[in-house]
Amino acid sequence: MRLFLAIVAMAALSGSCHYGVADISGVPDNPTYNRDIYPLLRDHCLVCHGSPPNRGASFSLDAYKDASDRIASILFDVDNDKMPPAAKAGDGIGPNGKAMLHKWSDNSTPE
Repeated sequence: MRLFLAIVAMAALSGSCHYGVADISGVPDNPTYNRDIYPLLRDHCLVCHGSPPNRGASFSLDAYKDASDRIASILFDVDNDKMPPAAKAGDGIGPNGKAMLHKWSDNSTPE
């Protein structure tokens, strides 16, 4: 019975937050918002920066224009482990995800 309760508790807790999302497997040569960036943001940012923003966030990132207009501040916050908040616990966007954001920015943020 204890084992069953432990398994149920672990299953319930595993879906309660977005921590533990693995880094992307590789960096695409030409990342686009719809194919590459949106899924990364969905996994790490949209729990707060969705529409409407919540949990204290003041803007959303779930539309191309929102993310492309804010790419400089996104890069600053991600590179300095200010965002996502889980980064403070060592669980932010991984090195491949960061590299992809930089490549997207360097390529003029294609949609």
